[in-house]
Amino acid sequence: MARNHAAYRYMAYRRRRRNGHGMPRWAIALIALACLGVVGAGAVFATGYIVYQNYADGFVSPEVAIAQQPSGGARILDRNGNLLYEFLDDASGLREPVKIDDIAFYLVLATVATEDSTFFTNPGVNYNGLVAAAFDNFSPFGQKPGFLQGRGGSSITQQLVKNIYFTPEERSKRSVSRKIKETVYALELTKRYPGPEGKAQIMEWYLNSISYGNVFVGIQAASQGYFGVDAKDLSIAQAATLAAVPSCPTCYDPFTDPDAATAQRNVVLRRMYQEHYIDAGQLFEAAVTPLKLAPKGYNIRAPHFVFDVVKPQLEQIFGADALKRDGLVVYTTLDSQFQDSAQSILNGWIDEFESSGGHNGSVVAMDPGTGQILAYVGSRDFFNEDILGQNDMAQALNSPGSTFKPITYITAFMDLGWGPGTMIMDQPIPSKYWDGQNPPRNPVAHSGPIPARNALGNSLNIPAIKTILSVGVENVIEQGKKMGITTLDGRDLGPSMTVGGVDVTLEDMVYAYTAFPNLGIQRGIQSTVSRPPGNRALDPISILRVEDREGDILYPIIDGQPAQEAQPQEVRVAPAQESFEINSILTDPNAFCLTYGCGGLSVPGHTAAFKTGTSEPYTQIGLIGDTWTFGYTPQIVVGSWFGNADNAPMTGITSTSVSYRTVRDVMAEYLKDKPNVAFEVPDGMTKVSVCVPSGLKPTPACPITSPLDWLAHPPTQDDNWWQIQDGQHVVVPPSDINQFRREDALLWQNEPGIAPPTTPTPGPNETPQQLRQGTATIASPFSNRPVEGITPIAGTATSDNFLSYVLQYQSDAEPNAWTVISQGDAEITNGILGTWDTRGIPSGLYTLRLVVNDSSAGPLTASVHVIVINSDGNQGGRRR
Repeated sequence: MARNHAAYRYMAYRRRRRNGHGMPRWAIALIALACLGVVGAGAVFATGYIVYQNYADGFVSPEVAIAQQPSGGARILDRNGNLLYEFLDDASGLREPVKIDDIAFYLVLATVATEDSTFFTNPGVNYNGLVAAAFDNFSPFGQKPGFLQGRGGSSITQQLVKNIYFTPEERSKRSVSRKIKETVYALELTKRYPGPEGKAQIMEWYLNSISYGNVFVGIQAASQGYFGVDAKDLSIAQAATLAAVPSCPTCYDPFTDPDAATAQRNVVLRRMYQEHYIDAGQLFEAAVTPLKLAPKGYNIRAPHFVFDVVKPQLEQIFGADALKRDGLVVYTTLDSQFQDSAQSILNGWIDEFESSGGHNGSVVAMDPGTGQILAYVGSRDFFNEDILGQNDMAQALNSPGSTFKPITYITAFMDLGWGPGTMIMDQPIPSKYWDGQNPPRNPVAHSGPIPARNALGNSLNIPAIKTILSVGVENVIEQGKKMGITTLDGRDLGPSMTVGGVDVTLEDMVYAYTAFPNLGIQRGIQSTVSRPPGNRALDPISILRVEDREGDILYPIIDGQPAQEAQPQEVRVAPAQESFEINSILTDPNAFCLTYGCGGLSVPGHTAAFKTGTSEPYTQIGLIGDTWTFGYTPQIVVGSWFGNADNAPMTGITSTSVSYRTVRDVMAEYLKDKPNVAFEVPDGMTKVSVCVPSGLKPTPACPITSPLDWLAHPPTQDDNWWQIQDGQHVVVPPSDINQFRREDALLWQNEPGIAPPTTPTPGPNETPQQLRQGTATIASPFSNRPVEGITPIAGTATSDNFLSYVLQYQSDAEPNAWTVISQGDAEITNGILGTWDTRGIPSGLYTLRLVVNDSSAGPLTASVHVIVINSDGNQGGRRR
C-alpha cells in the first residue's frame, strides 16, 4: 500500500515536470489567453484592414461622385440661352456653387466653430466627436436615445462624404456599415487632398453641397435667399446665422422662427469667440445686430411662362421625374429682354391708371410667322399676393368684350359673302333675339345704316349682334374653335358672345389673331391636348429644343434625326381673302373715327391692326370688368388684358387707357429696328358695290347700294330682293334665309331717302322698257365715312323731265333742320354736285341729302350718313 502511494506521487511529479517544470496552472492559463489575444488581435487587424481596403478601393474623387449624382432639375433658358429657371430635384434646391475665395472667411470660421472645431488638424475624422457619439449610441448607462439613435459625431469631411457619396435613401438610414464606409472615405479624402490647400478644397465642396433650409443648397444660394447678398459679402452676424442653420434647418429657419435663429446665431458667435476667431468687441457687435432678412426671392424670370406653359409640355414629353432628375436643358421661344420690356411697359401703365381700381394685367406676344411665343407676362407681379399674382391671367377665363367681333365678322364674310362694304341697319334688336340681361347699346350714339367696315372699326355692338344673328351663332362658334378658342364647348351661348358673352383666355385669343396677318394660316406644333372635335389642331410653340447636360438633342426629333428647333406646321383656318378683309378694316384709320378718333389707334411708322374690347358684366352702368386690346402686323401679334384677378369692378377706365397703350408700346418696342411690312393683298380681291340688303348685283329696281369696297367674291346674280309693288320699292326676302335676316331686311324699305320709282307715260314711239327713270345718287363721300375741311360731294342728278337739284345737310342732333350746300338747274352725271365746307360746324354725325326735282316724277332723293371731324380732330366719340 505504501509503495502504491509513492508511485502515485512520482507519477504526479513527472506530470508536473512534463507540464512546465512545476508552473502553476493559473500561469499556464494566463499564458494561453495571452497567446489567443495576440492571435485574435491579429485577426481583427487583418479583418479591419481588409474592410478598409475594400471600401477604399471603391473611393472616387468628389468631382466624379458629384458627376455621378442625378443630373438635377431641368434648366429653362430663353431662346438666347439666358437662364429663366432651374427646377429642383427632390433632395436639393436652388444651387449656385462658388469658389472658396468667393466665400466670406468668417463663414468658414463660423462653420468650423459650430460643426467641427478640429477640422483644420484632424485626418478627416473628429475623434472627440466619435467618442461622444459612441457613448450616445452604444452605452447602456443613462437616459440615452437608444441603439444607433444618438448624435452622429461626424466631422465636416464626413458630412461632405455623406452628401456626395450616398443617396438620399442611404443618408436617411443609420447603420454600422454606412458609418464605417463614411469614415473610410473621410480618411481617404483627407489623405488624397492633404495640407491647407486640401482643407480649403474640402471646405469649398462642403459649403456648396449642404442644405441651408427652405430651397437653398450651398452658401451662395442661402446668402442670396436670406440676405440678398453674395456669400463673399456676408457680415459676421450673417455668417453666424447661416452657420447655425445646417444643424437643424427646421429649428433655426430665419423665415419661420427668427427668434430661434437669432438665439442659435449667438451660440455660434460664442463658439467663435471661444476658438479665438473673433474678439470680444466683434462678439458684442454681432450679437446685438438685429436679424434683418432681405431675401432676393426666387431666381426666376417669366414665372407663369415657365410653370404654366413650358412645364406641362415637358411633363407630357419626358415625364414629371425627368423634369426634376434628368438634367434637361430646355431652350424656349421666349426672348427674355423683350419679356422684361413687356413686363415693364405693363406695370408702368397700370401704375398710371391704378386709381380706376384695376391692379393686375397680362401680356402675350407671338410671332405669327412661326407660332412662337415671344413674351408671356401672366400677371403684373408673380410674388404679389395682394393682387393674386400667382394666378396666370393669360390662361384665366374672362369676358373678351368686343375683341371677339372679328371672329363674328369673318364668319359672315365667309358664309354670307359679306364684305367691309356690306351695309348693316343699326337699329334696336327685337327682344326675342337677345339673350343678355340688358338691351345691347353702342359705345357711341349712332343709328341707321352703316358699313361693316365702320361698324367693326368703331366697335358698334348692335351691328355686331345683327351680324352674328344673320350668320348664326353655331357657325361663329365653329369658326372660333377652328381659330383656336378652346373654351366654347359645352356652353349655352347666344348672340351676346360677340360682345363678350363668353369666357376666353388671353393666350387663346392671341393665337386666334395670328390667323389674320397670315391670311388665314395658323402655325404651331401638333397639339397633345385632348379636346372635343372641331377644336384647333395646333398649339403655339414654346419650346425650341431640349438637350441633355452633354448637349445631345433630345427634342425635337424630325424624321428620326435631332433638329435645332421645333419646326412649325400650318393649318388653314380661314380663307385668305376674308382674312384680308378683316385686316383692311382693322388697319383703316378712317374706320375708327366715331369711337377712337380718325387714326387714333396706331404704331408710328408701321401698318398695324387693332381691336379693343371692354366687358361690363355689372347691372350698374359705369362699372367695368375687364379691358382688352389686340394688335398685330405681319411680324408680331400682341394681346393685353387689364383688370382684377378676383373680378372686382373698375370705374373710369376704357380699353384704350391701359390695354391699348400696353399693346401699342410693346409692339413699338418689338418693331423699333424693323422695317414696315404691309399686309398682303391676296389674289381675287376687287372693289365693288352691291345691292343692299341682299349683297347681290345692283339692278334698276335696287334703290340702295353699298359703298365701293373690297369684296372677296363679287356677286354674279342680279338682286331679286327688291321689287316694285304699287309704285313702291318693296323688299321680298327669299325663304331660304333665317328668320332674323328676313325680318331685318324689311327695315330697309323704310329707310329715309328711298323715293318711289318713276312711272312716266310712254311716248308714242316708246315701250315701257325704253323709259329712262330719274337718278339721284351721292357717290362720294361713302356712307359713314369721315369728312374734314372742304369736301367735294360727287354724284348724279338727272331725270327725264329735270327741273333742278338741291344738295343739303343736317346734323343728327338736330333732325329736320336742313342747310343748303349747293343747288342748280342743270343735270349732272357723275360729277361734282357741290363743295361742303365743314370747318365751321361741330364734329358729329350728319346726313347729306340730294333732291332731284322732276316735273313728272316729283322729287327723287338720295342720302348718306357721314362723320364730320372738325379742325382739332375731335369727333366727339367715346373710346372703347
